[in-house]
Amino acid sequence: MSVIMANLKRARFVWFLALFLLVSSTLLLSASDESVEGEQAPYWKRSLPSASCPDSSSTDCHRASPLLADVTGDGKLEIIVATNSGHVQMYRHDGKLLWDIDVAPAFGMEKNKQRIASSPAAADIDSDGRLEIVVGTGTTYRTICTQGGVIVLEHDGEVKKGWPFLTQDGDVPPKGCRDSVFSTPALGDLDNDGDLEIVFGSFDKRLYALDQGGRLLPGFPPDSNHFKRFGWENLKGRLADTIWSSPALADLDGDGYLDIVIGSDEGNYDARWEPVVGDWNCPFQSPTTQGYCGGSIYALNRFGTLLPGFPRYKLEIIQSTPALLDMDGDDRYEIFVGTGDWYYNNSPDRPKYGFRFFGMDSDGRDLSGWAGGKKVGGTVKPSPAIGDIDGDGSQEIIIAVQNDKLHAFNLDGTEVDGFPMTPRNQYGLILNFHSNGSTAILADYTGDGKMEIFLRLGHETAIIDGTGKQLTAADPSDTRPTYVTNGSIWNSPAVGDLDGDGHLELVAQNSELFVWRLPSSSNRADWPMLKGNAARTSAVVPEIVVKPDSMHMVHESGKEQSYTTWLNMTSFAGGFDWTLSTNASDVISFPRGSGRINRTRLVSAIVTIDGDLPPGVHRMGRIDLTISRDGAVHEVVKIPVTVTVFKDLNQSFLPALH
Repeated sequence: MSVIMANLKRARFVWFLALFLLVSSTLLLSASDESVEGEQAPYWKRSLPSASCPDSSSTDCHRASPLLADVTGDGKLEIIVATNSGHVQMYRHDGKLLWDIDVAPAFGMEKNKQRIASSPAAADIDSDGRLEIVVGTGTTYRTICTQGGVIVLEHDGEVKKGWPFLTQDGDVPPKGCRDSVFSTPALGDLDNDGDLEIVFGSFDKRLYALDQGGRLLPGFPPDSNHFKRFGWENLKGRLADTIWSSPALADLDGDGYLDIVIGSDEGNYDARWEPVVGDWNCPFQSPTTQGYCGGSIYALNRFGTLLPGFPRYKLEIIQSTPALLDMDGDDRYEIFVGTGDWYYNNSPDRPKYGFRFFGMDSDGRDLSGWAGGKKVGGTVKPSPAIGDIDGDGSQEIIIAVQNDKLHAFNLDGTEVDGFPMTPRNQYGLILNFHSNGSTAILADYTGDGKMEIFLRLGHETAIIDGTGKQLTAADPSDTRPTYVTNGSIWNSPAVGDLDGDGHLELVAQNSELFVWRLPSSSNRADWPMLKGNAARTSAVVPEIVVKPDSMHMVHESGKEQSYTTWLNMTSFAGGFDWTLSTNASDVISFPRGSGRINRTRLVSAIVTIDGDLPPGVHRMGRIDLTISRDGAVHEVVKIPVTVTVFKDLNQSFLPALH
């Protein structure tokens, strides 16, 4: 009887357990379904200090896009926002405000009177181990007086010594006010001295490159390309027109130094102007000066000197920010950029020459498959984004166009299947979601390893997959998720794993800051924010570069000697942990075998050569560099060490690294 009762009790227990698991699974599934259907509640949101928009009663005219960066060094991302009232704020991943600074007093202005339309950038510009925040200032409205320039903030929000830097009071009204910086600064080590330079354009028609102390680099601001043609003094040290575009930084010519690529409103002069240069022709009526039209793409080196093939002139101004990619692995970057809309809007001929998207090589020539630019049916003021949206291991170029179309191009210039497509908001409306200073964002929303496209759409953020299918709601009966703010969004969203839990969060900003959790996502993002990264370089770069990739030494026979060689590790994507090991520990040793790299780290390796080695080539072993993040191995770099031994030489040769 006791055995029977025990079996009955066991059966009831199993039955109750099965019922419990079934109910629990149903509840979990319901909760999961609810988390991906309908309007998504923000994880948190915060009100931001805002100013009224000059042309409406709203305060939702914030052009600066949010920035994600690990400023505190705790391994988690902070959110940095710049507002239309001149405030810069930093929030912790959980919504705690870490600091708030009104930059107006630093520019000699009354509190809350400064305006910011440029997006903040972040990097360790002075090699002190902490990130600095860099942001341009000034309004886009010609009826408001602000002081244009750039300011640098320390990691704690304090104004860095020697800043701000002020632009010139040029031709843009009102007089007595320094011209604005709409251009988002790009941060990079132009001269390879370990400190970073700050590059930006301005409405005062100048392209600036400053060192970390706020001093101009030699050769900056450069002369207009037209100065050598006409010799006009007003083109010395500045271009012929304003700059809305933001700079991109990469090594275009393969000399080991970063170069600068930027669009401008500077057009070209045709044969109606003497002396005649080239075969440029303005085929439409200019609203200002006859025989002058178009815009340009400038590419310059660290000395402000034009690279061969530049500038490239186009028949519309260039407001888009270039995006750079080494698409063929030759260490020379290709350039992708859109046009603007000034001549289309202002010429009585309504020319459509600007309805194109361009791909060119590092010498300014059209890429194969991109001759004459891609005809996209509308002006292209936004900036391109680059990432793998179809999971084929290759990059695609994504661009939003003024005719409400979203395009995705393969590297050969063909359109990705499913594109162009037209995103719609949750009410089924087609909205103009494109302006200069904005871009699509690419991140793995579904967790399948492919990038999805995040795009601002009125009050919300739309998400589109690599086949052109919209993943967010596109009509009133649609139960797919929506990510909705309380007002219009004028900038780009940002996506990142804020709290380090392996899943992404979505960040959007207007007069409020919104953060949503994306529980189905991975933590991967090929283009997570405006201009691709926190330094705003607008270039696809490797996360880690290790040089050299092999070590070769020459050694005199019969001598025992130790050589010290160096590994140079550079991180382009935040902090990594590294560990060195070797399979030949008797001949190779390391003073420091592990550590952390936040940007650049030199590590020495001592190689001991036995004097009894016979002449010939000897493979001494291998150095293994293991690079990790968050406890997971990111990459293992294997570096062979070889020695060539020469006999009967009268001297020892020092290491030769290639």
